[in-house]
Amino acid sequence: NVPWQQGELSALDVRGTGSSLATATNRAGNLIIGATYLSLIHKITAAGAFGFYAGLCILGWTFCLLCYPETAGLSLEEVAQIFKDDFGIRAAERLCREKADLRADADFYDTGAS
Repeated sequence: NVPWQQGELSALDVRGTGSSLATATNRAGNLIIGATYLSLIHKITAAGAFGFYAGLCILGWTFCLLCYPETAGLSLEEVAQIFKDDFGIRAAERLCREKADLRADADFYDTGAS
């Protein structure tokens, strides 16, 4: 699902190209798995092949967890801003915190609390 999720991380002017490259990479990975599956089963058994592919999935999941910033609640302009200098994980966390603080302040004043 990473090729489909990464589309929200791209700026509008490169979103089509980025999604195309992510889709091509996903299809190439599927091709490699499909082409190696039978020979891998022959070499290390079906359980070994599934274990190997599960290990690759865990590595991919860990990569996404560590390298993909959370962009929920951010506008497209803010998403483009977080990738300005680096991967944007710290910038995304900072922006999400700032927006949550602003929402909390707005809720505090909307309820009439003093």
